[in-house]
Amino acid sequence: MAQIEHPAAQLAAAHPESVLPCPLCAATVKGANLDRHLAKVHPGEALDGQSAERSWSGPERLIARALIAVALLAMAGVAAAAWASRELDDALILGVIGIAGVALILVGLVLGGVPLFSGRLSVRDEGFVLNHTLGLRRRRLSRVDRVEAGSAYLVRSTGSNSEGVGGTTSEEKAGVYLRLRAGRRCITVRCKHSAGLRKTWGGWEQSRRSRRWHITLSPADFVELQYALYVMGKLELRA
Repeated sequence: MAQIEHPAAQLAAAHPESVLPCPLCAATVKGANLDRHLAKVHPGEALDGQSAERSWSGPERLIARALIAVALLAMAGVAAAAWASRELDDALILGVIGIAGVALILVGLVLGGVPLFSGRLSVRDEGFVLNHTLGLRRRRLSRVDRVEAGSAYLVRSTGSNSEGVGGTTSEEKAGVYLRLRAGRRCITVRCKHSAGLRKTWGGWEQSRRSRRWHITLSPADFVELQYALYVMGKLELRA
C-alpha cells in the first residue's frame, strides 16, 4: 500500500516558516524544523497519513446526566413506595439513600475534572460521533457547520467551617476548548493545553469562556483533532 503523507508533513513542506504543532507531542515548531524535531524527540516513530488518528478517547462528562437521573429515580422510588404503603424497611431506605448519595458524589467528581469515565470521539465521514455513558449513548454530528474556540475553566469550592459558614468558590483556568457545531447540536472538546491552536489555525470563531464540555483529550490527541478538522476544510493555516 502506498504511503499517505500526514497533513503535518504536507503543511511543513508547503509552509516552512509557519508554526505547526507536532502530532506526536503537541510541541509547536516551525515547518522547516519538523523533521529535525521528529528525529530528535521521536526517533523511530512513524509520521504518515496512516498514523493520523481518526478516533480518540478521554474523560467524558455527559455521564453526569445519567448519574443525576439515577439519584432522582432512587429518591422518587422511595417517595412512591412510602406514599403507597406508609411503611418502609429502614434498610431499604438507607440503601436507596446510599445509591443516590454515591451517584451525586460521582457527579461532583466528574464535573470537577476527575477522570472517572472514558468516552471516545471518532470522525465519521464529514462529521463526528461521541460515544459516552459507558458506551451506551452516542452524540452524533452528521457534519460540522462551524468551529468555535474559547477558554475553559472550572469552579472550585472551599469547605465551610464547623458552623457551616465561610465556604467560597473560585474559578480556575482549565485550558481551551473546541466546539464543533452542526446547527444547534454540538460536541465540545477540551484540552488542558492550547496545543498550538491559536498560533497555528484560523477559520474558527472566538467564543466566550465556558465551564461546559463533553470530553477532554490529551494534547497530542487534541492536535490530531485539529489536523482532522484541517483536512475536512474547517480550519485553515494562519498566514
